[in-house]
Amino acid sequence: MQHETRISADYNPATSVLRERVILVTGATGGIGSVVCRQLAASGASVVLLDKELKALEHLYDKIVEDGSPEPAIYPMNLEGATFDHFPEVAQRIQEGMGRLDGLLHAAATLGKPAPLELYDMESWYRTLQINLNAPFMLSRACIPLLRQSDQASVLFTSDHSGRNGAPYGGAYAVSNAGIEGLMRVLAAEMADTTNVCVNSIDPGVVATSLRAQAYPFENPFELTRPEQVAGAFVRLMGPDGRDFHGQSLTVEPCETATS
Repeated sequence: MQHETRISADYNPATSVLRERVILVTGATGGIGSVVCRQLAASGASVVLLDKELKALEHLYDKIVEDGSPEPAIYPMNLEGATFDHFPEVAQRIQEGMGRLDGLLHAAATLGKPAPLELYDMESWYRTLQINLNAPFMLSRACIPLLRQSDQASVLFTSDHSGRNGAPYGGAYAVSNAGIEGLMRVLAAEMADTTNVCVNSIDPGVVATSLRAQAYPFENPFELTRPEQVAGAFVRLMGPDGRDFHGQSLTVEPCETATS
């Protein structure tokens, strides 16, 4: 088991702390991703919303605009079917349309099919690793040149205790999260002395999301931590107040109360 550092989600940033910053978020319409995107935008960031369903992206776009936050950008993309040719185009379009990139949050994930490894479905294995590990690597690789140009950039990988602890029957989901931890450490080491890019991973804990419901269908979601109770830690790490963290496997300490 690798060492983990606790980070509090009790964070109330100034409304302009991320002003003129551009942050790309994958899995933007997910349970945690959508809340984080709204809070990033409320803190002044121009958020690039990347996810596979256009209708859900448009709904999140409308919510952010209704909040009175900076207008976000929409980037529909299915990470499962994306190849290495697609990711440089993401970075190119951000550079052409936004002029910069100051943060990259990997929040997209799929559960796969939990099962013993000796019985694991091969198609599910490849699909899960593509979304959870290959895509974050390829997108990070494509975006590094832009991130290097920022005076304060952040890359944040969403992780899970199964990848840090080797949970049995976690299958490709647990293995991909273990890979994310390795990817984070290697990238953090490479960015440490030559860039202004902070790189970390974050485990939000047990949160009421659709992914959690898929894994534990008989669990009562109202007894779990809400996405709003962990979002503050993500927002902190994407801005100047998270600069003290680099190369760390972080675990969220949720807020007592959820704020929208």
